[in-house]
Amino acid sequence: MLLIQKMYLKDFLTTLAVLTLGIGVIFSIIGLIDKIDEFMPHKPPFNLLVSYAIYSMPRYTQYLLPMAVLLSSLFIFSQAIRRREIVVIKSAGGKLRKLLRPFIILGVMLTLASFLLGEIVVPYAAKQLRAIANQITKKERRVTFKEGTVYMRGRDGSVMRVGLYLPDREAYQDVTIFRFNADGLRERIDAKSANWGKDERWHFNDVRTLDLKAGKLTKTPELALSGIDSPRIFQEEAWKVEELSVMELNSYKNRLQDAGFKNIKLLVDISSRVAYPIINLFMLLLGISLSVGSDQHLLQRIYQLRAFQNVESHGGVVSAGIGLLISLIYWFGYSFFLSFGYVGTFPPVVSPWIVFVAFSLLTAHLFRNIPE
Repeated sequence: MLLIQKMYLKDFLTTLAVLTLGIGVIFSIIGLIDKIDEFMPHKPPFNLLVSYAIYSMPRYTQYLLPMAVLLSSLFIFSQAIRRREIVVIKSAGGKLRKLLRPFIILGVMLTLASFLLGEIVVPYAAKQLRAIANQITKKERRVTFKEGTVYMRGRDGSVMRVGLYLPDREAYQDVTIFRFNADGLRERIDAKSANWGKDERWHFNDVRTLDLKAGKLTKTPELALSGIDSPRIFQEEAWKVEELSVMELNSYKNRLQDAGFKNIKLLVDISSRVAYPIINLFMLLLGISLSVGSDQHLLQRIYQLRAFQNVESHGGVVSAGIGLLISLIYWFGYSFFLSFGYVGTFPPVVSPWIVFVAFSLLTAHLFRNIPE
């Protein structure tokens, strides 16, 4: 039994590697083509375009890995059914669930790998993508964002620090501005909050101004300043969820809560980042169940259709079709409930898990009823 398990594991991992690499390359090229109209007027060197495509791969790989896992398991075990290998194993007294036990462990490992990919590789690659895009378009990045804190360099050379930035409310709190002259730092301005006015200027509230040259501290209820970019630059450059890990998102969430704010979209994003990788385990079990458990009640009615009466010759194809259909239903359902979480119709922490729970229960039922 150990030899057979090693053979199936090797075939599965080989197929998964080929599919994952192929899907990642195809979609990264599509992503590059989508940006080509923006890049080509700047006549970018070929190596930057290649780098952009390479750094796009982790994001697509993480998103499409469940599909690759499903297709790989369907292919390997449908082939085993077609070659009568499963029949031989059962005839020799082998137990299917014992044979498939290593694949449960493998599914857990794939889940962990997907989570680490989203936590470490994807954020780093997303930052590199932005840097490459800025380099190609010759766009100087003047904004740095970390856990809700924004640093921006103004047109007049000043540096603006927003201690707490709330993108969905366009709110800016705990603001500090450092203004310089030829001799260095000349003035520091601290404000409790700020807003962008219709006069295209920043308006700061509860302001304290420290003139370093005169050594004088001045307090004013309001101050208007020009020479600093509008908040549109924050929206374009600062808030990129894919560049942040779950720990960074959670830290930002805690800072918002401490300040008395609740960002629903942020709560949904954190929950979805935890929920999505786990589907790899159930995609693997689903592919196995649909392949080797094709005589179960869920599939019998389909096989009774005139087009699929020859189960022995069409079982693998039918299982693959059903598996792909269920995976599409999962993704559409996942996106559907995610959008309801964003608008607050469903609890933000729960919405990414609704389809996952239903899907996992179905998969567990099929796997448990695999005939021995």
